[in-house]
Amino acid sequence: MTKVYSHLSAEERVRIDELRNREGLGVRQIALRIGRDKSTVSRELRRGLWFASNENDSYRPYRPKRLKTGAWTARPFYSALTAQRK
Repeated sequence: MTKVYSHLSAEERVRIDELRNREGLGVRQIALRIGRDKSTVSRELRRGLWFASNENDSYRPYRPKRLKTGAWTARPFYSALTAQRK
């Protein structure tokens, strides 16, 4: 038996963006709402991770939670546009 994989559509990525950033839902709740597996949503959230100070991809902190000051200490968030581009 072969598994069939399909990429997330741009609409699904926007929906993940809304559910994560506006409603603050976790991976499992997002997966249930869009009808995808939780591992797919988890990978997608990692793919679309965006830091406020990383507009030109010049800064990628190794451990952002340890930093004490600066704009990059804001919580990283998911960006559907970043994920779609990648």
